[in-house]
Amino acid sequence: MKKGIIVFFRVTFVLLAMLVALFFSLKYYYLYQSRQAIAQSLTIGKMPVIGEASRPFTIVEFFDYRCPHCSTLSRVVDEAVDHDPKIKIILRPTVMRDEQSGKIAELVLAAERQKTGTTLLLHKKIMDLPDIPDYDTVISLAKAEGIDIKQAEKDGAELRPQILMNTKLIGNIGFYGVPALIIGDKGYVPKSDMPGINELRLMILDAKKRLKVD
Repeated sequence: MKKGIIVFFRVTFVLLAMLVALFFSLKYYYLYQSRQAIAQSLTIGKMPVIGEASRPFTIVEFFDYRCPHCSTLSRVVDEAVDHDPKIKIILRPTVMRDEQSGKIAELVLAAERQKTGTTLLLHKKIMDLPDIPDYDTVISLAKAEGIDIKQAEKDGAELRPQILMNTKLIGNIGFYGVPALIIGDKGYVPKSDMPGINELRLMILDAKKRLKVD
C-alpha cells in the first residue's frame, strides 16, 4: 500500500513537472513569435509611411478601413505626433471586418503606382470621413484624384498578400483586433476608450527614453 502511494506521488510529480515545462516552453515560444512579428512590422517594406523613412523613431498603425474606431485612433496619433521630426508612422491596413475592407486597402495601396503620394492622400480622406466607408465611396475618392480604377484593381490584386500578411502579424504579435499600435518597440491596443492625446504622448516619450531616441 505504502509503495503504491509513493509510486502515485512520483508519477504525479513527473506529470506536474512536464506540465510546467510545457507551459514555460509555450510561453517562451509565443513571446519569441511576438517579438519576431514586432520586428517584422517595424520593417517598412512596401507599406506607406508618414514622414521620412530615415527617422529614428517608429510608430506602426494596424487598422481596417471599415473599423469604426480605427479612424478615431488615427486622428489621435496624428495629433500626438504633431509633426515630430524624429517620428515616422508605418501604415499597415488589414482585413478584419469584411471583404470590402480588403478591396479598399488594395485600391488605396495600388493608387501609389499611378500617382506618387496618392495612397497617403486617400488614406487621410478615408480616415476623415464621418461614416464607415464602403468600396463605392472609396472608388469615388480615387476617381477624384484621377486614378484609373480598373488598373488599380488589377494592381491591388498583386498587393493582396501584403495586406493579408499585415492581418497575420496582428495575431502573431498577440493583438486581439484593431486598431492597434506599435510604439517604438511595444504593442498597444486600446481596451475600452481611445487614449487621449496627452496619454499617447506620454507613451511615446517613455518609448523614446527606453530606446534612447533624443
